[in-house]
Amino acid sequence: MLRNLSLLIGLSMIAGLAKADTITLTLQEYPPYMGEKIPYQGLLTRAVLAAFDSQGIEVVLKSVPNNRAIEGARRGAYDGSFGWARNPDREKDLLYTNPVIALQMVFCHRSNQDYPWKKMADLAPYSIGITTGNYYSDDFSKLQTSGVLKVDAAASDAANFKKLLAGHIDLFPIDAEVAPYLMAMHLTKAERAQLSCQKKAYWEAPLHVVINKRNPNAERWIAAFNAGLAKLEKSGQLQQLFALTREELYQTAQKP
Repeated sequence: MLRNLSLLIGLSMIAGLAKADTITLTLQEYPPYMGEKIPYQGLLTRAVLAAFDSQGIEVVLKSVPNNRAIEGARRGAYDGSFGWARNPDREKDLLYTNPVIALQMVFCHRSNQDYPWKKMADLAPYSIGITTGNYYSDDFSKLQTSGVLKVDAAASDAANFKKLLAGHIDLFPIDAEVAPYLMAMHLTKAERAQLSCQKKAYWEAPLHVVINKRNPNAERWIAAFNAGLAKLEKSGQLQQLFALTREELYQTAQKP
């Protein structure tokens, strides 16, 4: 009887530890970084899970609409979220890990054209496509509002790539990771060959995991994630993971 009781207590303690080392994060739709129905649920998702897993922490993902992903974490409905840039308002409620990867906004254009620039205002003579509702940086917004940059809005990124192909716009700003993924998904091989994206980023935004400050495990989870991420980076596994995941994501999305 005592032996059985000790066994039950031991199992309960193990279960308690397992529960303490399980974190619930929101999953939003922003392929190829994140997405419920794409390989590994996204490039960033795979890296986040790998970093936590290296520290013995299990991640439970909850797919939610994009507008609820960060607000749910801020309210404490979920332990946290990921794929977010630093923001003074959000920092009132959330702790941030070290950055996992950075958004890099670049300009795409037709392959037979060249648009060199040193400062963004140099692009004033050209028509720039934007997607309604998207954010393109403070500098871009200021130049757009002041009328320095001429913009032409479309309903989606895919529509802007079509406008670029047709010559209705000269340039289209988009994240360097998102651009080839969307082109693979929405454009044929022949169409993709007609477009290219500059390597020079005009704006970068590091992306982090965020955890609700009021969660008693918050600081421990932040420290553990940072340790796991550093371990992956030092070993070279992080870049290898990104490369392999990126290849599979693009192959899955690719049109003939």
